[in-house]
Amino acid sequence: MANDEISGPTAGAPPPRDRGPDDVPALTRYVTKMLTVTTTVGHAVIGVALVVATVVISAHFFREILQAIEARTLFAGFIHALAILLLLWTMLELMQTEIGFLRGAPIDVAVFVEVALVVVVREIILIPVENPQPTFEDVGKWAATAALLGVTYLLIRLGHVRFPRRPGRGPAAR
Repeated sequence: MANDEISGPTAGAPPPRDRGPDDVPALTRYVTKMLTVTTTVGHAVIGVALVVATVVISAHFFREILQAIEARTLFAGFIHALAILLLLWTMLELMQTEIGFLRGAPIDVAVFVEVALVVVVREIILIPVENPQPTFEDVGKWAATAALLGVTYLLIRLGHVRFPRRPGRGPAAR
């Protein structure tokens, strides 16, 4: 037998072919269409929610600044405003991720670690404003969380270098 001949149970059988749209059972087509519509609506809801959250957070930022000026508590007001800006950055980052996904880019899990890290940093920034005498436990738990998230982020990024990512799986990639 030559090296290029096929042996075994598939010998002589035609090569497998991709299933065309006519080969897919009706139930599978229906379920696929239903899931596609559901994910499209879900992504629209996510998009609208991100836009609304961004507008609300922006308004809250400006209100916080005005209140700090009126109350003459500029330091505390500045810290609160900075914390609000971090939330705004989070919303913008999530919007960029959603836009990228809709255009076919893969969702990078590192984005969610970044968001979690920003939330933790926000809490660390607010500690002296909310508690003038924070305990070691108060600061330590947030600092440890930030350190663990930082290590997680580093490992994800190193993984991306060592194992390059595959092309996207979003709606535009279909």
